Amino acid sequence: MTLLAAGVALWSLRYWAALSGGYPLIDPDIQRVIHHVPVQALTHMLVGPIALAAGPFQFIPGLRARRPRLHRWTGRVYIVACLIAGAGALATAPYASGGPFAGLGFGLLAVSWITANIGGWRAALAGNFAAHRIWMRFSYAMTFGAVTLRLQIPIGMIFLGFHSYSQMSPWLAYTSWIPNVIAVALYTALTGSTLSARPHPA
Repeated sequence: MTLLAAGVALWSLRYWAALSGGYPLIDPDIQRVIHHVPVQALTHMLVGPIALAAGPFQFIPGLRARRPRLHRWTGRVYIVACLIAGAGALATAPYASGGPFAGLGFGLLAVSWITANIGGWRAALAGNFAAHRIWMRFSYAMTFGAVTLRLQIPIGMIFLGFHSYSQMSPWLAYTSWIPNVIAVALYTALTGSTLSARPHPA
């Protein structure tokens, strides 16, 4: 998971070229979205990879136990990056290259992503770390949608007959993140975790 997240985050560095008008290896459909809403789109594309790269380290038990201060600070960076990138994604969703149905899916993802991060932050502030961990699992399931989306594109083009990103976008807007959320929900149910767990005493 960490290697895939790091790889996609590094690959996303090419979006920085768009700030100076360059589009190296950027899909033409994505280029059109950037042209239409540059601030919103690039906010999402440039800040989202920070969350993607930082997220896996938050799930290392040893880091939480041995370096709690580092865990807290990287967690803050992660959540702030998610909130900023989520706001950019929500503002960009109506202009999705796959049309209104794709925009709806990406909009739902953005709202759910923002909600999970706010829930996780509030749970941590309240000292309810069991609930905090659950919220953040859901958060990263949605963050990791950046990876699953890119894994699904070649599958769709090779095996399902799609010819472009915009053609696949109405499907990717849902399949890139909903299965991840379902997997986390099943894991949470099987481990008996609950959002209503009592907070730890200070």
